[in-house]
Amino acid sequence: MNRIPVLTYHSLHAPGEEYTSNDHVALETDLHVIRAMNFNVAPLADIALYVAGEGAAYLDVGSWLGLSFDDGPDWDYHDFYADGRSLKSFHTILREAADLEHGFRPSAVSFVIASPEARKTLDRLCIAGNDNWRDTWWAEAARSGVLAIGNHSWDHAHPDLGSPDRHRANNKDSFSKVDCFERAERQIARAEIYIRSRIGDLSSRLFAYPYGDAPDYLVREYFPDYREHHGMIAAFYGNGEYATSAANRWKIPRFECREHWKSPDGLERILAAARHT
Repeated sequence: MNRIPVLTYHSLHAPGEEYTSNDHVALETDLHVIRAMNFNVAPLADIALYVAGEGAAYLDVGSWLGLSFDDGPDWDYHDFYADGRSLKSFHTILREAADLEHGFRPSAVSFVIASPEARKTLDRLCIAGNDNWRDTWWAEAARSGVLAIGNHSWDHAHPDLGSPDRHRANNKDSFSKVDCFERAERQIARAEIYIRSRIGDLSSRLFAYPYGDAPDYLVREYFPDYREHHGMIAAFYGNGEYATSAANRWKIPRFECREHWKSPDGLERILAAARHT
């Protein structure tokens, strides 16, 4: 079986101008590494089908990886210009890296927080309160063929929100409270309904667990047993392992920039350990 790294970035992380302090710089640099190591980028939906044994058999041959972006602020899609500073969006970086003549067209899924109220509050608390966490670009992005839209829950169970699923003691434990049907419907099915109200059938039908953790209830019961409710085809989490055809489709691993690699050399090591055929 092939070992496929799925790489994750956050466009919110850009306090500086260097690789370790700016995921936009990291992504643009990493795309050069990916090309130099003769990897190609597979659509994340195809990786999900491959893991599930339902298609994308082409991934058995060659060197492949997937790309994903979490949280879905505007900088996933829109370039940023303010206070003398410019920042290429993830969408722009992917589009500029494309080399259609040689078959290289990188794409990714932006996993978005659905709740307008949650995004508005997080925009005020986590950024600068300038309305940079909108959903007005979702449909255009989904039509671009470069940036698909995925489900990152209703409100991320964020401790700074009034979510009943929040847990103030430890952010990474917050989503673990989604451990019953009612909470799962609120965080996943409700989010997907809203996403589809904005982009219709263009939804990728992919889910990414907030904080990277995958609650047992969702993996073992809700996702496999209630597909008619949530409509998802796969879910991704963040333990720093490779996606393979032996993985659980409701717990597909990902690597996170800065968590699992911190430099181009670190990414090279991750890619080198993936199978080349």
